[in-house]
Order: sequence, then C-alpha cells, then structure tokens
Amino acid sequence: MRRGDQNQDDRLLKKQIMVLNRHIPRRRKTLKELLEEDRPHVLGTDGSRHRFKKNELNKIASLIPKTSWARLKLPLYIEVSSEMSGSRIKGKLECMLVCQILGNDDCGEEIYIYRGDVRVVRRELPTTSQYIFLVK
Repeated sequence: MRRGDQNQDDRLLKKQIMVLNRHIPRRRKTLKELLEEDRPHVLGTDGSRHRFKKNELNKIASLIPKTSWARLKLPLYIEVSSEMSGSRIKGKLECMLVCQILGNDDCGEEIYIYRGDVRVVRRELPTTSQYIFLVK
C-alpha cells in the first residue's frame, strides 16, 4: 500500500464515522430543562428530533441530587473507539449515574465499561443514552 492510499483510507474512515455520529445533538440539554418540557427532545446535527421518555428522565432525577439537575447534560454519551477495549463514560455526574445503575461504588470522572455493562445501561436508559464513535 502506498502512503497516499493510507491517507485516503484514513479520510474515508473518518468520513464514515462522521456519518455514524450524525444523530449526535447540536446541543445537549440539562436534566432540569428536559423535565420542564412537555415533549422533551434534542435536535440532531442532521435535523432529526431525538425524544426522551418522561419516565426515564424521572428515573434519572430520582438517582441524582436535585441540585445537580441543572448540570447533568443529556443524552449521556457512551464513547466507543477502536483504540479502547471498553466504552468510556466521562463526567462526574454521568459516571455517578452509570455507577448507580450498575451498582458500582468506585466512580470517578471517567470510567470504562464493557459489553455486559453497556447492555445494562442501554436497557435502563434507552432514550437518554447514545453511542458516540471516536476517531483519532
């Protein structure tokens, strides 16, 4: 393979990953904002509307302190990268929420979860969590 071919392959891969991420919201909203909306939603970069289930938002509200509602941004991102063996969750509140769902005590500002745990998070938070694909 020539050097130019590899650069072209890298660009193509990055473009494909950008297509996978087109559902990512233009702007995430806080839990507080979403709880105040009649039809809680965010707009994707592709113009699509992603709706959140009220009962799911209420569940999250019951798991974190009310004083944190204005700081927790949703959807929760589950970061997937070919360079990581697991999926990453970043942010103190985000990690606290995921750890409560998984029944883990050891939480920081960044955690790695693996396939079984990702399934649990997605089953418990299907509309308030999203995959985001990373490329370096």
